[in-house]
Amino acid sequence: MAASRIRGLIDLWLSTEPARRLRLRQTSLAMALMGLCVPMLHYAVAIGGGERGLLLWGWTAVSLGGMALIYAAIRAGWSLRLADPSLTSLQIAFAVTAAAVGYAQAGALRGAVFPVLTLILMFGMFQLRARSAYGLSLFALILFAMAMAAMAQLRPATYPPEVEIGHFLMLAIMLPAVAMLTARLSRIRRRLAEQREELARALAQLQAIATRDELTGLPNRRQMQALMDQELLRSLRHFHDFCIALVDLDHFKRINDEHGHAAGDAVLRAFAQAGQAAMRATDVLARWGGEEFVVLLPDTAMPPALGGMERLRQQIAALSIDVGHGQKQSLTVSIGLTGHQRSETLAQTLERADRLLYQAKASGRNRICVD
Repeated sequence: MAASRIRGLIDLWLSTEPARRLRLRQTSLAMALMGLCVPMLHYAVAIGGGERGLLLWGWTAVSLGGMALIYAAIRAGWSLRLADPSLTSLQIAFAVTAAAVGYAQAGALRGAVFPVLTLILMFGMFQLRARSAYGLSLFALILFAMAMAAMAQLRPATYPPEVEIGHFLMLAIMLPAVAMLTARLSRIRRRLAEQREELARALAQLQAIATRDELTGLPNRRQMQALMDQELLRSLRHFHDFCIALVDLDHFKRINDEHGHAAGDAVLRAFAQAGQAAMRATDVLARWGGEEFVVLLPDTAMPPALGGMERLRQQIAALSIDVGHGQKQSLTVSIGLTGHQRSETLAQTLERADRLLYQAKASGRNRICVD
């Protein structure tokens, strides 16, 4: 019960949507870092004899409140309308500004701000593009230079100018180095993303080759076998019927002989297009081999299945296919249709459909035989 309550609270804080959850995790880490910096600055001000007045408490309120507003913008989904939904650049710019103001208040312990600044910039290493990384590093350098110059003039005893020049030179070396590393990581990320896209396209092509007939675009024999096996398991689990039809193009060899194989390919493509248009969205038409096709009618008993196959037969008979040289070719099909019986295997159902198909062809073609 306690574990479930804790998971519920975590889901409430981080959301359950995967992309937003990842962004909120990063923002929560940034908020935790800011939360640790607040007592550190208060300690530095106390040790260094700084002013623990309105400026310090104002910095505390703005720093924590600003991070809370950024979290709220991401959690509510408002940031989705922006180019960077994670608000990474905004978070880093805000944290850098808070660090610069904190540097001006930290006094003798102000050097502790530099590791925090490095950590802030490293926070964006795996998110920022090269241009943003360089821009934020320049922004941090200018902002700290202004803070150093101002404090060296206002409080030279605590912020000696020669020390501040040394601090500035250190930042002038450190910040570009961090930016260069971030830019390099950005290029690596972009290259990996391109490689992933290329791999995804290659896998999609392989999937299409493995499951689709190249000529007609229909599922091939292997894919259809897998779909029928899946439908068989569904029927056993949920006790519903399904039907299978074998469809053969009548006199296809004659079309090839009289008009050539290019015309035969055109006939196969025309049949595939018209056949898919004639069937329901749930039915599957696949090329079984040569001029023979299979139709799977899921969750369908015999009367509706026969009506669907009759609609297919009539639509094919109405075709007039351009086979080249200004010639048109008509087409008919013979169909063997049967319903799967629970006591038999899928191979036995296909064998019975095959016998019915040959019966349709022997009876004069352009017809449907059922058992």
